[in-house]
Amino acid sequence: MKKKIIALVGRPNVGKSTLFNRLSINNKAIVHNQPGVTRDRKYAEARIGPFEFTVIDTPGLEESEDGKLEHRMMQQTIAALQEADITCLMLSGREQITPIDQFFINFVRKYTDNSILIINKCEKQSNIDPEYYTLGFSTLVAISAEHAIGMMDLYDAIQHHITIQETKEPKKNYLETAIEDPLKSDTLQIVISGRPNAGKSTLINAIIGQERMLTGSEAGITRESIAIDWHYQDTKLKLIDTAGLRKRAVIKNNLEKLSASDAITSINFANTVILMLDARNPLEQQDLKIASYVIDQGRGLIIAVNKWDLIKDKVLFKEELHYQLEQSLPQAKGVPTVFISALNKQNIDLLLTECIKIYKLWNSKISTGKLNVWLNQATEKHQLPLIGNRRLRLKYMTQIKTRPPTFKIFANNPEQITDSYKKYLINDLREYCSLPGIPIRFVFTKTKNPYT
Repeated sequence: MKKKIIALVGRPNVGKSTLFNRLSINNKAIVHNQPGVTRDRKYAEARIGPFEFTVIDTPGLEESEDGKLEHRMMQQTIAALQEADITCLMLSGREQITPIDQFFINFVRKYTDNSILIINKCEKQSNIDPEYYTLGFSTLVAISAEHAIGMMDLYDAIQHHITIQETKEPKKNYLETAIEDPLKSDTLQIVISGRPNAGKSTLINAIIGQERMLTGSEAGITRESIAIDWHYQDTKLKLIDTAGLRKRAVIKNNLEKLSASDAITSINFANTVILMLDARNPLEQQDLKIASYVIDQGRGLIIAVNKWDLIKDKVLFKEELHYQLEQSLPQAKGVPTVFISALNKQNIDLLLTECIKIYKLWNSKISTGKLNVWLNQATEKHQLPLIGNRRLRLKYMTQIKTRPPTFKIFANNPEQITDSYKKYLINDLREYCSLPGIPIRFVFTKTKNPYT
């Protein structure tokens, strides 16, 4: 039996995201006192009492002209209304009912006849204002999402409407699920990261073939990480859109700090990251910082150069970009680079194919025999230095984990091995075992040769 879908709708700053977080099991929304924080619809597995369902957080309802950002946000809310089994329309109990409230009440009724009116922020009120009963809702609940007041009343109201809903045809389900642990998940979790306005949300829309994510020419539209389940070539994907990451020094307001923190958390829970570059202004210092962070976290990295259709001298551009990558990211030589146009859906399949390849490399397991053949060759080709009268020796190695490939090397004096020699070993192993573009980690330990 499919889980019921419940959408939270209302004007900005009435507490939708706070209630979303209260109900959500493991997928939280950014909450801030600035109106209009939520811009895309966000899904989570939720629970109230013993009842489990899927909850959708939506952008605040605002009147706007066609083409404006607020109008595109409204389309996200409409999509949630059409998808939901039950709609919870939220008002603020700290404010009087306004003509705008009445306008949006009528608006919601155009899309659903199975709705609950929630009066939020009622922690200081013992009685509901009688005026709310004149709005024509069969079910009305007063709560405080922040203080968890009225949750059992909300549970009873939801159960009542489920009983009503069971007599109707089920709606199509298009769900997002929480981001999973990248070291345990069998799903290829792909985070799309990069600077603002690089085309991250447009790429998601191009992959799934619909205008799921809010896009536009304005920078910084995406504020929260949104995860969408998808399938490509029999591979389970979780596509995760994130807010654009600017330099920390130029981030002034708390909301952008929250968005950046949410994006960083998503990278930590990915197993593959697509770093989106704008071809008109590629590989700035911020791009390199993001790439280095991804590699330091042990995640697979792919470079996607977007807006490729706007570049005239493509041969020269590729030569310069590959040179910069080799110089700037030596810790992950051979990072796959795909030149795309998200808007024109150019090379999208190639990008996803590279993601699958890098994911398989990230899971690579190399036999101990092959590793020790390489170790002998590498140390003969480039010997370790003498320490006193004794030469440093690397005696034996084995792989101790994947995701990313991690190897333990036994040595007589591991503390004397220089960083430059460690880099040499990583690069040589990368070439010997064909592991381009993924992080490789060595753990050196002092022990006797297990064969002696």
